Amino acid sequence: MVARRARSIVLQFDPARDALPSGKRLSEGISAAFAVDGTLWLTHDETVTIERLGIERAGTRSVRFARHRRFDLGQLLPLPVPRPRPGERSVPEADLEGIAYCDGYLWVAGSHSALRDGRDAIDELARVRRAGNRFLLARIPVATDGDDGPRLVPRYRSDDGRVLRAARLAGGPKNNALTHALRDDSLLGPFLAIPSKDNGFDIEGLAAAPDGRLFLGLRGPVIDGLACVLEIHVAEHRDRRDSLALRKLARSAAAPTVRALYRKHLLDLGGAGIRDLCLAGRDLLVLTGPPMRGKGQSKVRLWRNALATRGERMLRDDDLPTLLELPYREKKDHAEAITVVGRRRNLLLVLVIHDSVARHRRVPPAGMRATLHALTVPR
Repeated sequence: MVARRARSIVLQFDPARDALPSGKRLSEGISAAFAVDGTLWLTHDETVTIERLGIERAGTRSVRFARHRRFDLGQLLPLPVPRPRPGERSVPEADLEGIAYCDGYLWVAGSHSALRDGRDAIDELARVRRAGNRFLLARIPVATDGDDGPRLVPRYRSDDGRVLRAARLAGGPKNNALTHALRDDSLLGPFLAIPSKDNGFDIEGLAAAPDGRLFLGLRGPVIDGLACVLEIHVAEHRDRRDSLALRKLARSAAAPTVRALYRKHLLDLGGAGIRDLCLAGRDLLVLTGPPMRGKGQSKVRLWRNALATRGERMLRDDDLPTLLELPYREKKDHAEAITVVGRRRNLLLVLVIHDSVARHRRVPPAGMRATLHALTVPR
C-alpha cells in the first residue's frame, strides 16, 4: 500500500433542499454514493429521496459536484409505506445505505434492519420493531435524453430499444423476499430480529453487476470476526411489472446440483463490518469500519476478480489487500461511502464521502468536502 495525498472535492447542495424533515442537514452526512459519467448519485439514511449532483469546474485546476436535483422515490415506484404515519409529517425513512448503477438502472438498498424505539430509557431499549421503508431494494431507470442531465423516471425506452421500468423487490413494511429467504438460514437467520446497532442484520453496501446480479455488504452481523457479503440475482416479477423477484443463482463447480436464492461470502476483515461496496471492473472494493458504536479504523480492501465467483467463498486476510487506511471516529466524521470516479490501468481514483462531518469538512451554506484518493491496485 502506497499512501498518496488526498485531494479535497466540494459537494455543493441546494441550500433550499439542505434541511431534512428529521432536523438534520443533507450536507452534514451522506450514507451512499455512486459516480457515473460525471454524475454523482447520493442518498441520506433519513430520507426516501435520491440526490443528484453534476461535475463542474470550480476554477482553473479544480472541480466540484453541484447543480443539485432531488428525486422522490415515492413518485417513481410504490413504497412499502407510501404515506406518513399518524402524527407524522413525512413518509417513513428508507434508511438508504446502498446505491449502484448498471445497465441503465440506478439500484438502491435500505438497511433491512430492526431498530430500537430509543435509548433514553430502559423500556425504550427493550422495544424492538421492524417497520417503515427499510426493507427496500429497488431499481429505477436513468433517462439520458434531457437537457438537464440524467434523471430518474418510472419508465424509459433506452437507446438500444429496451423498456426499463422502476420496480422493487416484493415485500412490505416488515419483510421482503430477501429476508423471507434468509429467515431459515442457520448462520444469518437468528440476526434478523436483532437491531443493527447490536450486531444485527444490517445492509450497508451495494454493488450491481449486469443482469441483476447484486452484492450486498453487511455491517452486521460480524460472526467470529468474519463479515458477510450476500450475492443475489434479481429479475422482473413474472406477474407484476412494478415488482422484482429473487432468482436462483447459477450452479457452481463445487456444488453442481445446487441452485440457491443467495450465496454467503465470508470475509476476514479483522473484526470489522462492511460500510460500503463498489465495483471497479471485475474487482470489488470493500469499505470497512466498526460493526457497532465505537472508534476504530476504516479501510478500503480489495476483493480481486469478485465477478468470477461462482460459489460461496471464505476470504482470508491475505486475500483482501488493503488499498487505503482511514480513521473511524465514533460519532463524527467517519468514512461512509466510496465510489470510483476514474481509472487508468491499475490506478483508481476513489471518492470517499463522510457521515456526520466534522466542522472542517463543512462548506457553508450547504456544502461538504469529500476526499479524492489515488489508489494503486496490485497486479
